[in-house]
Amino acid sequence: MSTATRAADPTGAADPDGTAVRTGPVPRAAAGGAPSPVVVIDLDRAARRFRELREALPWVDARYEVTALAHPRLLAGFAADGSGFSVASDAGLEALRRVDADPRRVLHAATGAPWQERRRAWDAGVRLFVVDDVHALDVFVGAPAGTAVLLRLPPEHAVAAARHAQILGIRVAGLSLRLPAGAPAARIAADLREAGAAYTAIAAATGSRPGMLDLGEILATRASVRPAEVAELARSVRSLVAPATFGTVVTASLGRAVVADCITIVSGADERYADPATASGYIDAGAEVVIVRARTRTPSRAQRRPARARTTWSPAG
Repeated sequence: MSTATRAADPTGAADPDGTAVRTGPVPRAAAGGAPSPVVVIDLDRAARRFRELREALPWVDARYEVTALAHPRLLAGFAADGSGFSVASDAGLEALRRVDADPRRVLHAATGAPWQERRRAWDAGVRLFVVDDVHALDVFVGAPAGTAVLLRLPPEHAVAAARHAQILGIRVAGLSLRLPAGAPAARIAADLREAGAAYTAIAAATGSRPGMLDLGEILATRASVRPAEVAELARSVRSLVAPATFGTVVTASLGRAVVADCITIVSGADERYADPATASGYIDAGAEVVIVRARTRTPSRAQRRPARARTTWSPAG
């Protein structure tokens, strides 16, 4: 049977008490009433999209960007599949807590976050943070053991920031690129080369070479990713990490492109695909959520998916 849950958070997370959990077919409106919208999430399809992107970037440690869609069944599925996560708010962190995601696999990527929010994150067990202002490093003085930062700063400023962090006793794990979503291949390659040079300069200035490089927002906010773009990114990353002496872990956050083709809004006889933001809006307004998986499908209107051209990455194109 499919499972329907009513959500109550802006992130699309389940009610903390687990209320309104029900099994059975998608509900229909009462006679004469307007049809109740239902959000259908295909977990198998989302998992397949995520694996496809990970396999296309074999040198990258992929994380799921929670702000794309934070329904608990979705997050639990990614966690079970070994995914790490990227969060940018207290709500996203709470959504992960509810599914017992490992906080050591979470990147707190909210640049400019108030110190109270970062403190709540490290109290929850998060130990990796993105920082885009050298003055924000002061917040991490006295942070729990194992805490480290990724510097989202221009390379020419990263060396000075790394020196400052060393004086404060804060570990710099590496850099987080400032690449915008959809950056051209030439820009990606240039930024990767600059990052490599910055790592060498940081090692010379501090005596310690950072071991992590985060690709930033380049994939996190994209609703669709063309195979050619992913292939080009994979080649650029490989050129950076292939030499054994480089010793750098490359991470990337994957968001909307993972779930964009996995959500359907059902209202009466009408069925249509929805982007994650639209789905979250319906969920926040109280729409029921039906989770479908291959082994739990039941014949109902929610499982009749409309035809649509594929817009997200797959090896088949």
